[in-house]
Amino acid sequence: MSPIFLNNYKYKKEIVFFLFFYITLLISFFLGENSTGGAIGDYFDTNKHLRLKFASEFFKTFYEYDTLDSRHSPVLNILLSFFEKIKLSDILIRLIHLHLCLFLPYLFYKCLIIKFIKIDKKILFFLSSLIFLSPTFRTLAIWPDSRLIGLILFTLSIYYFLKFEESKNFKFAIYNVLILALSAYVSPNFSVFSIFFFIKFVLNYGFFSKKIFLIIITNVVLTFPAFYYIFILDINFFLKSAATGLAENERIIFNNLFNDILITFSIIFFYLIPFLFFKIIKVNNILDFKNILISTLIFLICVFNFDYNYLYSGGGIFFKISNFFLHNNYLFYFISFFAILIICPFANKNYLNILLFVLIILNNPQYTIYHKYFDPFLLIAFLTIFSLNIELKKIFHAKNYFFIFAYFLAFLIINNLKINYV
Repeated sequence: MSPIFLNNYKYKKEIVFFLFFYITLLISFFLGENSTGGAIGDYFDTNKHLRLKFASEFFKTFYEYDTLDSRHSPVLNILLSFFEKIKLSDILIRLIHLHLCLFLPYLFYKCLIIKFIKIDKKILFFLSSLIFLSPTFRTLAIWPDSRLIGLILFTLSIYYFLKFEESKNFKFAIYNVLILALSAYVSPNFSVFSIFFFIKFVLNYGFFSKKIFLIIITNVVLTFPAFYYIFILDINFFLKSAATGLAENERIIFNNLFNDILITFSIIFFYLIPFLFFKIIKVNNILDFKNILISTLIFLICVFNFDYNYLYSGGGIFFKISNFFLHNNYLFYFISFFAILIICPFANKNYLNILLFVLIILNNPQYTIYHKYFDPFLLIAFLTIFSLNIELKKIFHAKNYFFIFAYFLAFLIINNLKINYV
């Protein structure tokens, strides 16, 4: 029997599992799934319009991009405009994009193999397959948007970072820098994570080493076109709001950091719940006096300064549930306190975890904070670049496996019901 056949036979269940999810994605494609709510409108009303403008008047559109009512990077629309130029049908453009997006679960799986070298690959395959239950992944794979392509490139940069951590081969550090830069050009929010990777490289080589100097020069060269476009040509497309009803003169960048902290921590907590429940991710010293004191202070300061407007949309799942059912923030505050209480110990004596939490908050500097911006990004980040006490073997227990799958499936179903019936 050939080795290829044996290999395929060994992973027969995994292949069937993947094909099942792939078929559901194709079905969703033809049904027009829109789990996040705004994807169809963004695709036809904004992105399609921009692609057509780039296809017909490239330079004019490029230099007047900040007047065209988009806060997303023009890079993906520029690339897709070439398909428009050759008159490729809309459905073919979307199908090509969908199949490119299949690299995300694959790259996530490759990252997990490096990160958890001693863990059964079936567990890692299951974790990577959770991407298929992500409302953001499914929707933005079907309706092209820069966020998902940016996440794919960001995950590839994590892969090269993990390869660097494994081998200490400098070429992987350079690959990480190059791919992260591409990710930031497609979706600028990922650019903040260059700080984390740079510090990791400095800790390995020392700040005054020739290799760090080369990394700095590489970053400067890669950053210059974006710097020139935004600050010299003054094409600042970031200052566009996605909020419904936000006043034109209202500040939209870092409007209220306390809003960002509470909402972001509540969303982080959402992704951690199934892993915390089965102690797959272990948290120590939750009820330690110091942790309670620090968490309470952070919570109270944020609550007293919290002013996120429900009418502007966004806010994350717990904020929406609290306001939709109770018409107030009390449930949201309750959950946010426990989120801070549980998450703070992750940062205990691990300054890089603190940095990552800060970067996740800075990753979305605008007033509106949508859950979709963190989905499935947080799942990937927590299982790859955070330093946590993780026991993935516990996933192999049938009830744990089923609960985690059902948890994320329920989230997908709720998102679809909300869009179609609420």
